[in-house]
Amino acid sequence: MWSMIFVSSLSLGSFYTLVALGFALIFGVTRNFNLAHGELVVLAGYVSYWLWKMWAFPFILTFPAAVLVSLVICLGLERLFARLHEPLALNSIVLSFGVAVVIQNSMLFLFSGNYRLIRIPVLSRGFHLPGLYISYTQITLLGSSLIILFLLYMLMYRTYLGKAMRATIQDKDAAAMAGINVSAMGTLAFCIGALLIGLAGPLYGCIHYLYPSSGQEATLVAVTITIFAGVGRLSGIILAGWILGLAESFTVVFFGVSWREMVSAVLLLALLYFRPHGILGHGER
Repeated sequence: MWSMIFVSSLSLGSFYTLVALGFALIFGVTRNFNLAHGELVVLAGYVSYWLWKMWAFPFILTFPAAVLVSLVICLGLERLFARLHEPLALNSIVLSFGVAVVIQNSMLFLFSGNYRLIRIPVLSRGFHLPGLYISYTQITLLGSSLIILFLLYMLMYRTYLGKAMRATIQDKDAAAMAGINVSAMGTLAFCIGALLIGLAGPLYGCIHYLYPSSGQEATLVAVTITIFAGVGRLSGIILAGWILGLAESFTVVFFGVSWREMVSAVLLLALLYFRPHGILGHGER
C-alpha cells in the first residue's frame, strides 16, 4: 500500500507542479495575483474535451488549440493588468476575480453544468510490478511534468531571457536600471504562463471532472504551491508539488476523498502563518 501511495503522490504532485508553474511565473515577474488561473486551466480542458469528443481529434492534437485559446486570453489579461495602479496586488485580485466570474459563466453557457471527463482508453491501462500497479496516466503526468519543468529550468537558467526574467523577479526596479525591458518580461511571462496553462488543461480533464466552477480548486492548488515554494522560487515548486501530492494522497487513503480539498486549505493557512516566505525562503531583513 505504501508504495502505491508514494507513486500516486509523485504523479499527482508533479501534475500539481505543472498547474502551478504558470501562476507562479506570472506572479513572480509581474506581481499580478491572477485568481482566474484555475478557470483558464479548466477552459483549456474544455477546449481539449470539445475537440476530442465532438470532432474526434486525437487527444495529443488538442493541446495546440488549448494553448492558443490560453494565449489569446492571457495576452488580453496582460493588457488589463498593465492598466492597473497601486496597490497592484489588491487591484489585480479584484480584477482577476471579475475575470474568473466571467469565464465561469461563459463555460456554463457554452458547455452547461454537466460533469465531463476526458477518458483515453490507453491511459486507463497500466502494468504490474511486485506489489505495485502503475497506470499509464500516472506515468504521463509524471513524465510530462518533469519534461516541461526541465525545459523551463533550461530557459530560466541557461538563456539570457531567463536571466532577465529572474532579475525582474528579484527586483523589478534594479532590473530596469540594468537595461532590462521589464514590460517585455511581463509579456513574456504571460506567454509562457499561457503555454503552461494550455498544456495543463487537457491533462487536468483526464484526472478531474470538468465543470464550470472546478477552477477554484486549481487556483487553490496553484496559490498553495507558490507560497509553499516561496514567491519567485521556481526551483522549489516541484518539491512543494510533491509535498502537497503526498499530503492529499495520505488524506484520501485514511480519511476519504471528501477531505482532499481541506488539506490544501489547511496547508495554505499554516504556511501563511508559520512560513509566509516559503519552505525554502527566508524572511526579509
